[in-house]
Amino acid sequence: MIEKSFLKVILIFTLLGGCTAAVKKSPDFYNVEIEEFSSSIKVLLSDLNFLKQEILKVNAKRPSIQRILSEADSLWSRGKLERANAELERGLRLAKDESALYLRLSHLRLEQGLREESKALASRGLLNKGASSWEILLLNIYSKEDI
Repeated sequence: MIEKSFLKVILIFTLLGGCTAAVKKSPDFYNVEIEEFSSSIKVLLSDLNFLKQEILKVNAKRPSIQRILSEADSLWSRGKLERANAELERGLRLAKDESALYLRLSHLRLEQGLREESKALASRGLLNKGASSWEILLLNIYSKEDI
């Protein structure tokens, strides 16, 4: 019994020591020129692969919609665009306030060559009150820019 307690204490101290040993390095934004930063962001946001990776990181608020997103993402990654599209549209029928659905559908439509539909879906997604700042930025890119 004493050995277990002793092992627990050693384990706790080891974990605490490991946490304090980590050096936190803060990014140095002060040495970046504003124009260089701005142009870097524009280049990234005009890259369809980068945009796709970013929208695939956006999660739904509801677990049921998150499951739909996971299934659609899986289909999409295997090149089954029509089935992924149907899955996302099903999610949209269930929850019109999930920005993640609008983002994925906008990008999927863009991949299908349906630029105007992509813009329209993004514009509708911008009407959602619960969208995060990042979701709003991404939706704005799809609704206004010629990617």
